[in-house]
Amino acid sequence: MPQAGAQSRQVEDELRAILNNAPVLAWSTFPDGWTDFLNERWLSTFNISWEEALGFGWAKLIHRDDTANMLKQWQTSVQNGVAFATEARFQCFDGKYRWFLNRADPLRDKTGKVIKWYGTNVDIEELKQTETRLRRSEAYLTEAQRLSLTGSFGWIPSTGEIHWSDESFRIFQYDPSVKPTVKLALQRVHPDDHAFVREAIDEASRGETNFDLTHRLLMPGGSVKHVHIRSRAVRDANGNLEVVGAITDVTATKKAEEALHENEQRLHAAQTELSHIGRVATLGELTASITHEVNQPLGAIAANAAAAQRWLTRSTPDIEEARSAIERIAHEAHRAAAVISRMRELYKKADPKKVRLDINDVINDAMLLMRREATSSQVSLELELASGLPAVLGDRVQLQQVIINLSLNGIQAMANIADRPRELLIRSKQDEADQVVVAVQDLGSGIDPEIADKLFSPFLTTKPNGMGMGLSICRSIIEAHGGRVWASRNSGPGTTFNFTLEACPELPAR
Repeated sequence: MPQAGAQSRQVEDELRAILNNAPVLAWSTFPDGWTDFLNERWLSTFNISWEEALGFGWAKLIHRDDTANMLKQWQTSVQNGVAFATEARFQCFDGKYRWFLNRADPLRDKTGKVIKWYGTNVDIEELKQTETRLRRSEAYLTEAQRLSLTGSFGWIPSTGEIHWSDESFRIFQYDPSVKPTVKLALQRVHPDDHAFVREAIDEASRGETNFDLTHRLLMPGGSVKHVHIRSRAVRDANGNLEVVGAITDVTATKKAEEALHENEQRLHAAQTELSHIGRVATLGELTASITHEVNQPLGAIAANAAAAQRWLTRSTPDIEEARSAIERIAHEAHRAAAVISRMRELYKKADPKKVRLDINDVINDAMLLMRREATSSQVSLELELASGLPAVLGDRVQLQQVIINLSLNGIQAMANIADRPRELLIRSKQDEADQVVVAVQDLGSGIDPEIADKLFSPFLTTKPNGMGMGLSICRSIIEAHGGRVWASRNSGPGTTFNFTLEACPELPAR
């Protein structure tokens, strides 16, 4: 028997040596849970002596937020003889708390009575941190999907298995407990979009194409959603196809686009109306010039008609002289008709119509209305129009309005000039960027530096009775034509207003 006892102690010593050197935190207790063994790695990890940890002394290492739960579970396991497993934070040798998985199993005798408990503590701090990061990432992703109205999905066509994120369920307005299917998704597709969505799904199920389309959903209450779906096909190492993607509720964007389109239409109508009002106001300023331009051919018509009558009522009618007078009547009638036609175009309220134009022709037409105004204001009107300019794409009436407005500005700027000639020069040329440039140069008093940067702003005027809309209208028209307009002080007296237009060199002018 002494030999058996010695062998038992030897086995116990060997077991203790194994446990002390094993890369685990191992311990054992009596049947009532009283700790009787802690291996050396356990003691060094928690920087506690055997005497301090004995019995239940080790419990002081548990984080205070975890103590009650762990001891309660340990007591329950000891009382009922069932396996013990829980997670808790322990204070380690460096004073910091780390998460451990704490497990123990009972050792029973032949009768089933618990005679010992053996347990381990496994450091799971890194796992906990990973889980925390993962939960945080999932929370961020969920919140980001909610904020961006974007859900995610995964679909395995071969099995029909589909996974939807919470936001995808919200977009389709299905309960998350419902199992998503292709059929379920198609039930929400607007009837008018069903065919092309079904076709896109079929192509995606074969891995033939990536999904990228916008369509409508018809919701149970009758409301309509607009969604944008993007996906791509991926294959695993075995070649199995999976379709992963995202679905975004773009209803608000669609409504904003529609509202923007409506606002653009209203703005276009308002700009057209304002441009028309500007032309009418300008023609009001040119009443004397217009009257003169019409009266000239009318006077010539009356004179030639009287002459023709005289030639024909002679005792011997002079047919040739009468024919010449009648031809002059026809010429002057065409001239009057041309003036009236230009006036009608300027008075007419119509949407802009852009055609290919010769800018020099537009300038010459405008000058027919401006020449009398210039003469009555004692302004010399000069043209320097470059030949061979490319055609421009524009609305003839609107461009004439710009030229007339800028010319009137120049004439009025010289109204009080008495110490130098009053000259208005209109030039056309092509610049280095192949744009057509029109310049209207006066010899007036120049730009007031205080308003130079606001010159083209609405309602800014230096005229006593001005509305301040002329230059603003000019800017709107030129910018709508893809050009720009600006003003600069001359090296001498006066100001030059310039505007550019895109050239169409490959097409003939009209």
